Amino acid sequence: MRMPKWFLFTLLVLANFIWSGSFTATSIAAESIAPTLIVMTRMVVGGMLLSPALFIRPRNGSEWNLLKAVRIALLGLLGFTLPVTMETIGIHISSPALGAVSIALEPLLTLLVSSIVFHTRLGLRRWFAMALAGVGAWIVAGCPRPGVSGYLAGDLLMLGAVVCYAVYNAVSGRLTADVPATGATSIMLLAGGVGCVPLFLLNGHPWPHHVSPASFWSLVFLAVFATAGAYLVWIVVLQDHDVASAAITLYLQPVFGVLLAIAIVHERPSVYFYAGGVMILLALFLGQHRPRDASRG
Repeated sequence: MRMPKWFLFTLLVLANFIWSGSFTATSIAAESIAPTLIVMTRMVVGGMLLSPALFIRPRNGSEWNLLKAVRIALLGLLGFTLPVTMETIGIHISSPALGAVSIALEPLLTLLVSSIVFHTRLGLRRWFAMALAGVGAWIVAGCPRPGVSGYLAGDLLMLGAVVCYAVYNAVSGRLTADVPATGATSIMLLAGGVGCVPLFLLNGHPWPHHVSPASFWSLVFLAVFATAGAYLVWIVVLQDHDVASAAITLYLQPVFGVLLAIAIVHERPSVYFYAGGVMILLALFLGQHRPRDASRG
């Protein structure tokens, strides 16, 4: 039975809310644990939590085989290991401003990849909604300007990571359509985690001898909710939802991030937040509500 569109959209909103909290959780976890170890742990633990699904016979009768497993594992390396590696290096030698701009580019690039690879007809309304949301996300971030002279290598690495995320977003639903979503997510996460092992070893970070309770529970949140839960939701939705509607919800993350800051540390939002938030909400309305004839053909 196909899930109703409103329910799928609600799941996407929930996943983006969880992802918006992952930035704070990562910062807290990094006080006791090396960043590369955080990434590796959350992927491996998340993949293991979902791994029992690999031993459950699918109701539709489809069976796992080596070719399908390899395909899904390569998707995990593309969507997790490669961009995380480039992003980790790029953040250290680039400017935070470009990172904020790069996040705003991810949904737009996702839409572009989908239209090129799958010849998806999106229409002027969808493109306008994505552009409007991108500007809104940039405004919510405080209208940052990209990096300065001398950071070209870091800037290119950050943009390369965003391209990897965009390709993963665009193709993951199609490439996992013939396998159960839970098992596919498990393989992708496990492959991504194993792929991060060389990165952790090359960085030479020591194994943590003491982990504070705050760091430990932040890592639990990252592994269970932000990885196993949220990425499973993403695959489930994309197997039964169009990429454009899913990609535009990524712009909710900066809005949720500010709302969490208001609730947790009582931060007072600036006028940028209200202006950009309104633009993002309007873009979500335009991107989700299409004329009936726009979905035909």
